[in-house]
Amino acid sequence: MARVAMLLENNPYPQDVRVRSEAESLASAGHDVTVWAPRAPEQPRRERVGGVKVRRFRLPETPASPLGFVLEYSIANASLYLAGIVELLRGADVVHFHNPPDTLFGVGFLARLLGRQVVFDHHDLAPELFEAKFGDSAVVRALRFFERLTFASSTLVVTANESHHEVAMKRGGIAEERIIIVRNGPPAAAFEAATEPRGGVLEEPRLLFLGSMESQDGVDDLVPLLEALASRHDLPGARLTVVGEGSRRPALTAAAAAAGLDSRVRFTGRVPHAEVPALLAEADICLDPAPCTELNHRSTMIKIAEYMAARRPVVSFPLLETKRTAGEAAAFAGEDGGLDSFAAQVAALARDPDRRAELARRGSERARSLGWDSSEAQLLAAYAALNTH
Repeated sequence: MARVAMLLENNPYPQDVRVRSEAESLASAGHDVTVWAPRAPEQPRRERVGGVKVRRFRLPETPASPLGFVLEYSIANASLYLAGIVELLRGADVVHFHNPPDTLFGVGFLARLLGRQVVFDHHDLAPELFEAKFGDSAVVRALRFFERLTFASSTLVVTANESHHEVAMKRGGIAEERIIIVRNGPPAAAFEAATEPRGGVLEEPRLLFLGSMESQDGVDDLVPLLEALASRHDLPGARLTVVGEGSRRPALTAAAAAAGLDSRVRFTGRVPHAEVPALLAEADICLDPAPCTELNHRSTMIKIAEYMAARRPVVSFPLLETKRTAGEAAAFAGEDGGLDSFAAQVAALARDPDRRAELARRGSERARSLGWDSSEAQLLAAYAALNTH
């Protein structure tokens, strides 16, 4: 069994679903796992969660701008580099770091120098993510260089989907036998908590969005979607619940108020994992408005599998990895990313109970094949193959 140090910058723990699933699976298998992550409000600096030791560092509030992100990453990297060095000195066998950003390669090279194993968990395409937010710049070019260094420092690359697998081979030069795909599958508890969706024609459909509220996620179209449902599809009673957090939340809140829709839009903020199934059970139709960009085409949206596991019909744009996840279990809007097409799909589902039930059935069946049990087996097998002694 290995002593594993996980380093995480861009989300608190245990709020990051992927990292929590991986860390708890490794701990349940007997590995000694410590996760270092940012400290959310009211979280202790140290605790044990699900058999995982958690150590947290404080990140100050920074503006959602290129300078703000560079400042955030600089502060986080100072904390994580120190944490990585401390863990290596304490005898960590494996350094398992998660992106974005791809800037922890220095810890990786030090671990390799000491004869330890390095696992790079490739969550996001960091250069494309920064470019989608702020456009092309010297920072994007630097991130591409950092990405290559991160791949080079790794013993094993863990990717979330086939697109990232391809990037690891083509951009990272990683041999295929050093890459595994560990999908963001829902846990067994998600299927146990699933309920049957409401039947009948829905004059007041209950819509739900779950996830991060950033510009690349298409969340700025959520309020216009409600307006379009009312003005073009005769659904003025449609209601929306937004579960999650992000830099676009203040803008969304202001937009809902300006449109006179604040009574029909509920923002829950981040909620504990145990509360998510109940929120999904309240919904009639679940949404993913992420537009068809290069970044989004290559990204696996965790929310899609969660929606399907909860037996809720999904409306999305036809993103490559979303189609690979959902297959025929989602209603896809037009590839042009237009709001009209998206609203038309939502309205059609609201008025077609048979179609909603069919998508719910297909989604549940498909999600079971994508559940965390399968992903967990891949992860544990890869760890078993690491030479940690």
